[in-house]
Amino acid sequence: MTNASLFSQLAAWLESHVLVSTVLIVIGGFTVLGLGVSVVVIAARALAPILGLSSVASNGAIRRAGQMPGYRILVGEIQGMRGRQLADRIESALQAHMSDFSFGALFKLFRVAGIRGRPDGRTLDVARSKLKRTGADLVIWGEQTSEAADGLLVHGVSRAGAQGSGSEVSTFSLRLPGRLREYDDGLQRVIALVLAKRLQPALSRPEAFRVEKVEVLGTHLDGMLAAHEREEIVLPDAIRYELEHDFTVITLHLSETSPRNEWLDRVIERRRAAIDGLKESPDPMVLVDARLDLGQALLLRTQASFDPVAVREATVHLNAVIAALRDHDIIRKVQRASDGLQKAQSMVETRRRFAVNFSA
Repeated sequence: MTNASLFSQLAAWLESHVLVSTVLIVIGGFTVLGLGVSVVVIAARALAPILGLSSVASNGAIRRAGQMPGYRILVGEIQGMRGRQLADRIESALQAHMSDFSFGALFKLFRVAGIRGRPDGRTLDVARSKLKRTGADLVIWGEQTSEAADGLLVHGVSRAGAQGSGSEVSTFSLRLPGRLREYDDGLQRVIALVLAKRLQPALSRPEAFRVEKVEVLGTHLDGMLAAHEREEIVLPDAIRYELEHDFTVITLHLSETSPRNEWLDRVIERRRAAIDGLKESPDPMVLVDARLDLGQALLLRTQASFDPVAVREATVHLNAVIAALRDHDIIRKVQRASDGLQKAQSMVETRRRFAVNFSA
């Protein structure tokens, strides 16, 4: 047999036996590898909530956290181009600064999904169900509409300190900056404060806390407003007015027992500026609050040094408040309720006199 014939037979044998087997082995290897990867992914998804590796917590994990003291806060999805990053920033804000405004109260954060839209209708039902099934205290979610100063709309449902069923909740919506780069430490502190107030409404009532705690909160508020005035942080108008009102309430409360002239001066300056910008506001009650704050602050400031001009200015603002509230629907309802109570009291007194005079 010639060398050429022998070489041809050897090549044919290799092709029919060795090469085919090699191809089959490679195909089989890739198949096994693919199956292995699939099993690992499925197992990871199943075990992630248990091991704490998933960014979305299970209802069971949230309920189990309820066995420990503290609040449970659920951070939902933010829809929009930068939604995921904005949700991360909000979670970071709560993690870093919530304790500053909850006076040491413990809390735990969880990421959740499945809630979208404004807090009404079907969305509100879903959020209430989430609170009820998990026993959480606050759930927030939102949507980024633009990168403007108020381009992020954050919705929320809170138990507001109540311990009842999930149906006993309060809803809210907040406008925050929509640009990711605005979310520095200063703005994150503001976010933590406004959400802490939705979680603990008592933060808006300084009389509910000791003086030293109220002073700390007032210092935080003053610093946030000053940072906005220096253009170090960007605050949407509604948030700024809320912080100004809270700072005013704290200042007035503390000034009843100890002079806070520097704070009063800042309240007067800020509320005067706010009134000029609120005269065209679509919400008349915001202007009412600003006038009432300014009138009370002016009167308290003049107690230390009488100023007839300041007293006249305070009178103008307080009269404007009374005029704005006189025809308000709430005031009419209060008046009707008061008239009804007086009528009921009169009937009781009349019946009592009748029983005394004619019972024999």
